Amino acid sequence: MRKHQELSLEQIIEQVRVDESPSDDFCLYGKEDGELALARSYWVSNYPDVVEDRDVYPTEVAEQNLQLVYYGEQLIDVLSVALEEKPDASHQDLVEALNYYHQHDNFMPFND
Repeated sequence: MRKHQELSLEQIIEQVRVDESPSDDFCLYGKEDGELALARSYWVSNYPDVVEDRDVYPTEVAEQNLQLVYYGEQLIDVLSVALEEKPDASHQDLVEALNYYHQHDNFMPFND
């Protein structure tokens, strides 16, 4: 995933879906943390650095007062598990899986 750009969650999901081995070396940042929304835009950037036990966010993230929304590694894992369980999952299904993981720290079961 290319970093240092703003993308809608729908665009991010689509990039992950079409990429056979997506890189998880990114984080999503937004104006607010909490529930993800398909049409909302997120800033894709680097992981924060840890300096003296404190997170130091990328300059563009700090300048825009953005919040860390999702780590790339978690996002890729959640989407991969959801797509394994339900290969024809809609974008909205995947957003629900991401929000479920964010709230419960567990993968959302897809009941057919």
